[in-house]
Amino acid sequence: MSEQPVGVGVVGIGWWSTPTAVAVKNNPKYRLVTCFTRTPEKRKKFAETYGCGESESYEEILGNPDVAAVILTTPNSVHGEQILQALRAGKHIVVEKPITNTLPEAKEVVEAHKGSGLTLMTGHCYRRNAGHRTARRLIDEGRLGKLIMAECNFSVGVGQSLTPDKWRWFDAECPGGPLTQIGIHHADTMAYLFGPIRSVTSRVSKLDTPAEIDDVHMSLVEFESGALGYMGCSFATPMVYTFNTFGNRANLYMTTDRTDPAATDEMDRTTEIYLQEKGSAERNPVDLAPGDMTREQMDEFADCVRSGKAPETGVREGVLAAAFVHAAIRSAKEGRPVEIAEMMEGISL
Repeated sequence: MSEQPVGVGVVGIGWWSTPTAVAVKNNPKYRLVTCFTRTPEKRKKFAETYGCGESESYEEILGNPDVAAVILTTPNSVHGEQILQALRAGKHIVVEKPITNTLPEAKEVVEAHKGSGLTLMTGHCYRRNAGHRTARRLIDEGRLGKLIMAECNFSVGVGQSLTPDKWRWFDAECPGGPLTQIGIHHADTMAYLFGPIRSVTSRVSKLDTPAEIDDVHMSLVEFESGALGYMGCSFATPMVYTFNTFGNRANLYMTTDRTDPAATDEMDRTTEIYLQEKGSAERNPVDLAPGDMTREQMDEFADCVRSGKAPETGVREGVLAAAFVHAAIRSAKEGRPVEIAEMMEGISL
């Protein structure tokens, strides 16, 4: 395993680049080499804040020999092409979810990545929250027994703030609205805790936002195990993040009071989980070991680049979460359950 710091370039300087840059800057496994965004003022401020260089194009970053990896926190619609460009340039990649905006693009990425020897991590960091890690441990220990049902919601009230100059306004740029932006995290976490998802039955509504997108989404989920789940997300309500796990021996209730979406360390500090065992009405608090999900994700990425080990949330996890999104969109449009296998036709993971 190489002990050299991994040189990285940050591409796309939006709000999510902040926790990512902090995680990289504070980790000795990295060297933050350069950054790029189309707005020169934002690029200059980022470079000054984090002590890195500036690049005038994505192509310039890809041609920089000091850059071993790129971090893509760019709009969804460019993820697919930017991943393909990075793979052709021999760069390792962290891409913010969704891995691609469409499933045909996902197929291209899957095929291009095979045999490349490059690390491709999808930014599904929420499964790394201390509450979810503890839930996974309790499940593995058998404390919950057989898993029966999941119940979760992730909503952020940003619908009224969307304007036509923002890409999230447009359905083609942000298919499914809150589903592809935040609900996708719960899709990944449900699979992490309950195993593969078989099918989804969804409904959508538009109640608050002036944008093109729908802003309220609900899905009924069937897992391969036979367990069932509910997942909701919206851009219409104050922020909520809940994930309840029900087993035949115990129930686990999780919530967080996180208020700043960019403060990923705050999420662990404000997460609470309670265990209700069979035969008792009491919900007893479970101790957590708070961390920082973005810091953990980026630390693992550096190790994967150095060792060649596959990341926890790689191509497979990214594509399956994207397939959930598009299955839910199709279900809402056609008024029927849609199987994940239907969406994955032609994609070989």
